[in-house]
Amino acid sequence: MRLNGDVSDKGGQTILVVDDDGPMRAYLSDTLTSAGYACQSFSSGAAALGWMASGDASADLLLSDITMPGMSGLDLLRTVRTVVPELPIILLSGLCDLPTAQGALRAGATDYLLKPVRPSDLLELVSKHIHKIHSERLQEVKEALKLSLRAKDASGSHGASQLAPIFDSLGLKRIETLQHSQRVAAYALLIGRQLGLDAASLRTLELGSLLHDIGKAGIPRNVLMKPGKLTDEEWTIMRMHPQLGLDLLHDLPGLEGESQIVYSHQERFDGKGYPRKLQGQAIPLNARVFSVADTLDAITTDRCYRPGQTLTAARNEIQRGAGTQFDPAVVKALDRVPDPDFESVRTQFPDVV
Repeated sequence: MRLNGDVSDKGGQTILVVDDDGPMRAYLSDTLTSAGYACQSFSSGAAALGWMASGDASADLLLSDITMPGMSGLDLLRTVRTVVPELPIILLSGLCDLPTAQGALRAGATDYLLKPVRPSDLLELVSKHIHKIHSERLQEVKEALKLSLRAKDASGSHGASQLAPIFDSLGLKRIETLQHSQRVAAYALLIGRQLGLDAASLRTLELGSLLHDIGKAGIPRNVLMKPGKLTDEEWTIMRMHPQLGLDLLHDLPGLEGESQIVYSHQERFDGKGYPRKLQGQAIPLNARVFSVADTLDAITTDRCYRPGQTLTAARNEIQRGAGTQFDPAVVKALDRVPDPDFESVRTQFPDVV
């Protein structure tokens, strides 16, 4: 079976659409066909596999529903991966829960969309993936992390330049820049030093801060990138990302401390955070430090809906959250960091548009 080669027009690119729901299958096929793609649509994974095995034609991308009778979308994904490992595979689901998101990540889904799917979201994602061959996302992430760990072991530093492939492979550049994560990591180190953390703890804090949102790899793209306000259901899905991040890191030796930052970075000191509603000292210290550093960057960085505020304003807002959102001891450590130190970080890692 051929993957997409040097094709100059969409008419030469074939997308397999697999969905047991007839109207949805027709909607997806019509949307793609109207954009110039050739489509082959099937009501079951078995039928799609039969077409692929016939050898009469080849596919450039597979678009499949997850929940189908008989062979599920995840079963189809795993089967296709054994035959055509590089084929881009986008999964769709009307329901996104934690086991489904975990299964999609582990099976090597290229991307993930939540139904209902807007035509613009569908076409944008298909265009992104059909023009280049994607190896299994999870493997890319793990290889990049291994490089970073080797760099850390060799130099005592996190090797931030080695983390760029993670942001590329996960599409994180579109939601949070590497510069943002570097700023937060640097802010966290300034605070951590004021708390008297030792060198090993500081290295863990730095790398964990850089990786804090890695779990967003498992969030459906049209939820992650939604321009407007999220619905309650979409917020439930978004709040899965700490657990998904832990899943990505848990079997990598040497990242135990970093994985706890990833897992706990959305907890609150008063116990009203997620995913475990940890309270006070039950939250890992590095995660409590990260929370303050991340908020500092969020307040002082320009957003599409407001300009960044001053360091003074950020300090005041964080002070108001001491004892509720933030650990008061960490807030006091923040207060001891001079403004010029924070300003130096902002100069060193400006956002790149």
